[in-house]
Amino acid sequence: MPSHLFGLIGLCLTCPYKQHCFCKNLLNRSSTEIESSPIKNVALLAKQYLYRQGDMNEALFILREGWIMLTRHSEDGKRHVFRSILPGELIGFQNQLRGPTTYSAIALINSIVCRISNIVDLFSIRPELGLCLASALACDMKLTEMYLYNIAHRSAQERLAFMLLELHHRLSLRGLNNGYSFKFPLNQEDIADTLGLTVVHINRSLQAFKEEGLLQINKRELFILNYTAISSLAGTDFKIFPPL
Repeated sequence: MPSHLFGLIGLCLTCPYKQHCFCKNLLNRSSTEIESSPIKNVALLAKQYLYRQGDMNEALFILREGWIMLTRHSEDGKRHVFRSILPGELIGFQNQLRGPTTYSAIALINSIVCRISNIVDLFSIRPELGLCLASALACDMKLTEMYLYNIAHRSAQERLAFMLLELHHRLSLRGLNNGYSFKFPLNQEDIADTLGLTVVHINRSLQAFKEEGLLQINKRELFILNYTAISSLAGTDFKIFPPL
C-alpha cells in the first residue's frame, strides 16, 4: 500500500467515528478503490467557509472534529440557518451533484473534515454506501420536519427548548457532552435565524430560562439546569435518532 494511503488509513483508524455506518463501509475497501477515490483531511479555522452558496462542489464531507453551520441567503439577502453539523455527520450531498451548492457551510470553531471525492463513481461500485447515505438523509429529513413543525406551531420558548435539547441529544450520542452541559458556539443571531425568530425573542427567552433556573450559557458553554422542565417545553422524544 502506498505510504500516503497508509497515513490516511491510520487517521481513519484513530477516528472516534470509524464505526459510523458510512465510515465503517467506506473503510471496508481495497487499497485500489481508496486510491481511485482519495479521502483527504481538510482543516478549517473558526469562521472559515468549507464552501459558499453557489460554489461548485462534487465532494462529500464528513465532519471529524468541530462544529459546522449550514446557511442559505435568499435573494433579498435574508439569512436562514437550517442545520448544525456535528462530528460524524455528512455534509455536501445535494440534489444536483454537479451543480452549484444551494447553501454555505461555515466552521463555527476550528474543525476538521474528511473530503471524499468522486462520490458518483464510488457509489456505483459500492452500492451499500448509497444505502448508508440514504439512511443519513432520512434522519436529516425527519429532523427538518420537526424543526418546521416547531417553527409553524410553537412559541418562542418551546422552539428554543426543542433546539437546545435536540443538540444535546445528538452531542450525547457522540460523547461530546459533559452530563447536562456542552460546548455551544452558536450566538443569538444564529439561534434566531434557525428558529425564525428575532434576536430580541431569543434574548428574552434565554433570560427567562436563566431566571427560572432552567439553563444558562456561559463562555460558549450551555448548562441545562432543569432537564425535566426543558423537556416538557420541548415536548419531543429524541429517541427517534439512532446512535452512531
